[in-house]
Amino acid sequence: MARLIFGSSLRGLAERWPVVHRCIWMLEAGFFAVFLLVSWCLPLSVAQRVASAVTSRMGPRQQKHRHVLRNLGIAFPERTPAEREELGRQLWGNVGKVFAEYAHLHRLRRQVTSRVELLGREHLQALLKPRRGAILVTPHLGNWEIAGCVVSEMGLTLSVVYSPLQNPYLDRMIAWCRRAHASGLLARDDNPRILLRELAANRCIGFVMDQRVDTGEMIPMFGVERSTTVVPARLALRQGVDLLPIRTERLAGGLFRLTVCPPVRPTDPQASHQEQAVQMTRQINAYFEAWIGERPADWFCTNRLWPKDACPQELAEDSSGPA
Repeated sequence: MARLIFGSSLRGLAERWPVVHRCIWMLEAGFFAVFLLVSWCLPLSVAQRVASAVTSRMGPRQQKHRHVLRNLGIAFPERTPAEREELGRQLWGNVGKVFAEYAHLHRLRRQVTSRVELLGREHLQALLKPRRGAILVTPHLGNWEIAGCVVSEMGLTLSVVYSPLQNPYLDRMIAWCRRAHASGLLARDDNPRILLRELAANRCIGFVMDQRVDTGEMIPMFGVERSTTVVPARLALRQGVDLLPIRTERLAGGLFRLTVCPPVRPTDPQASHQEQAVQMTRQINAYFEAWIGERPADWFCTNRLWPKDACPQELAEDSSGPA
């Protein structure tokens, strides 16, 4: 994650010399550690503003900025290139806020009742008596980590499915921050039986599921098909647990709003389990589209989300570029 700020100008050298790669990893981790320390020392609202000012200027200079513009072009084709460029700059500002908020997650967990407005509380309370597991899904919008703080503070046990970072030092730092709300971190490629055991133990499982998953089903988002995971829906159907979409919004002054939506159900209960999972995932994507459409600058979309041939030629990226 720090590479989004630090850049990747030494990528070629690192690929040729593994020892250089490890040194770059350590440099990135050291840079991010200082960033976290400075953010931790500042009041949250100040840390957000400072980090946003930095990343909104540095982000558009990174290679990943082309992914950002391409994603915005597919999601918002009606906007002009200049409007998408400005939106991309604001989006990078949100990236900085997310980074700064990692340093405050432990504090935010303790201050949930005063800092987070919770809508749809009844859907989480329904999981307490009797205690049962659930699948919680959210996009990379606002700061998705806040949802975990709220869920944990309510007395639910949460395990989070995540994609390990390539940099092992950064991965451990982010994992430590996430301990503020997650009792367990489950790597995306772990044995699926682990997820079943979590649900059987009446734990909640959190997925951030707006990224491209090459092994998923082709399901449209913003009218364009892309490979999308249906694992959350399949798990919910198999175990008979609720599948709850959750939205996080960042408000002024270091405050947040969390909205928990009603459980998603298949539109045709007589269909096969696989088709029901696709139906449920379509509904989840519809939630995500609406939320992102309302606050596109809060969308963390620095990776390529659609197939390379899924956009007009003027938006197409260099096919030799990283995914």
